[in-house]
Amino acid sequence: MHRWQGFEEFVQVVKAGSFSGAARLMGVSKGYISQQVSKLEDRLASRLLHRTTRKLHLTETGEIYYKHCVQIIQDLDEAEYAVSHSRDRVQGVLRISSPHLLGETYLVPAIAEFLEQHPRLEIALDFSSKKIDLLDDQYDVAIQVGKRDDVNVVNQLLATTRFHIVASQEYLSNSSALDRPEDLKRHNCLLFEERGVVKPWLLKKENEAQTTAIKVKSHWRSNSGPAIRAAALNNLGVAYLPDYYLKDWIKSRQLEVLLSDWTHIERQIVAIYPHKNYVLAKTRLFIDFLGEFFQRSKNQLTLS
Repeated sequence: MHRWQGFEEFVQVVKAGSFSGAARLMGVSKGYISQQVSKLEDRLASRLLHRTTRKLHLTETGEIYYKHCVQIIQDLDEAEYAVSHSRDRVQGVLRISSPHLLGETYLVPAIAEFLEQHPRLEIALDFSSKKIDLLDDQYDVAIQVGKRDDVNVVNQLLATTRFHIVASQEYLSNSSALDRPEDLKRHNCLLFEERGVVKPWLLKKENEAQTTAIKVKSHWRSNSGPAIRAAALNNLGVAYLPDYYLKDWIKSRQLEVLLSDWTHIERQIVAIYPHKNYVLAKTRLFIDFLGEFFQRSKNQLTLS
C-alpha cells in the first residue's frame, strides 16, 4: 500500500464528520472512503476512528495522527503557493484571531490600511480571548497579550502595554485615601475573573525588581475588560487595566491614574504564528506591517 493511500480520505472524514460527507466532498462513493480509511488503519496497525451508527470520534492515536496530517496538507499548500506566487503577490484568505477590544480598536484600522496595499487579500477576523490552537483552529496568525511558551509557535513582538490602577473622581471623593498599595484593601476593586480564576494585581516600585501581588477585596467580578472599565466609570470601584483600555478616558479625565509612583507591570503584545521553515507571504508581510503600524505615535498603546 502506498504510504499516502487513505491519507486525504481520513482527513476529509474528520473534517466532514462522516464517511458520506467526505465522499460528497471528494466526489467518490462512501464505500470507497470507508475502504481507504480501513486500509490506512491496517497499515498503521492502529484504530484511528471510533465508529458508531450516529457519529464518528477520533481515538487518542487518531487525534495525534490527524494533527500531523493537517500540518502536512498545510505544508503542501504552502509549497505550491511558494512556487506559484511571488512575494509581492499577496492574495488568498488571511485568518486572524485577536482579543475583542485590542482587535476592534487597533487591529481593524491596521487591516484596512494593509488591504489598501494588498487588495487581492481576503480577511477572516475572529475575536476571542481564549487560547487558540493555530493548527487545529487553522489560523494564520493570532494577536494576543503575553508570549506563548509552545515550542511549535513563533512569538513576534508588536508593542508593549502597561497596566494601571484607575478610578473615577466621584468614587475617590467618597472613599478613603489611596496613597499606597496596601490602601487598596480598603477599597472595592473591580476584578477580572475568567473560568473561576481571578487575575492578580501586580505592582513593583520604580527601580526595584521585586514584584508584589496585591490581595484585594471585591463585590464586582467580570471576564470583560470593557465591563470593568464601565464599572469604574460608574463609580463602582478601582480598576486594574492596560493602557489601550484607558487612554481616551484618562485623557478626558473621566478616570484618574492612581499610585503613579509605582511602575505597573508591562505586558507584550505579540503576533504568534506556526513555527515552520516557510511562512506564507501574506502572514509574514502582515506581521511586519503590524510591527511598523504600532510603532507610529498615534497607534502606540502606552499612555506616554
